[in-house]
Amino acid sequence: MLLKTRIEELFLRELRMDDLDGFYSWQSNPEITKYYAFTRVPRTLEETRRALASIVEGTNRDSVHLAIVKDACSPGEEFVGVTSLKNISSLDRHAEYAMVIASTKNMGKGYGKAASIRMIQYGFDTLNLRKIYMSALAGNEKTIHLYESIGFRREGVFRQHVFRDGGYEDLAWFSLFREEFTG
Repeated sequence: MLLKTRIEELFLRELRMDDLDGFYSWQSNPEITKYYAFTRVPRTLEETRRALASIVEGTNRDSVHLAIVKDACSPGEEFVGVTSLKNISSLDRHAEYAMVIASTKNMGKGYGKAASIRMIQYGFDTLNLRKIYMSALAGNEKTIHLYESIGFRREGVFRQHVFRDGGYEDLAWFSLFREEFTG
């Protein structure tokens, strides 16, 4: 699946095992994992390889994980990150959204927003979802601003929900309905 976004050189495609270095680059980097509730501690290369293999092999049928890449289909393709729809419920027509930019050099360039918009469009238009929800550490203001700029609305907070750095942090939850999305 190769989906062109509004940023010309940015594409979404299926993850492959040759994405291991890019996948590992964020899963092993505490400067990136500190922003995420779902990957709290850096993973080893072997742990990352197993996680990527389970995605590539498609063992989790209720999720879609796509690589965010620049210069797709060229030898110089650059792995930028991952965008995901998880816990997809065709009965309830909702899914959980997640996205990560794999290196600090690609943060702040609009790649996360462009990839998010494209994946959300895919969820609504192709998967026929009616609602997409996501969470963020309540103190992660940049992520919250990004998702609110796309149209997500805060639904609530799980107080003291995530243990990290010797204390508990709140986890904020957001949702976006199909009719609210202007993409």
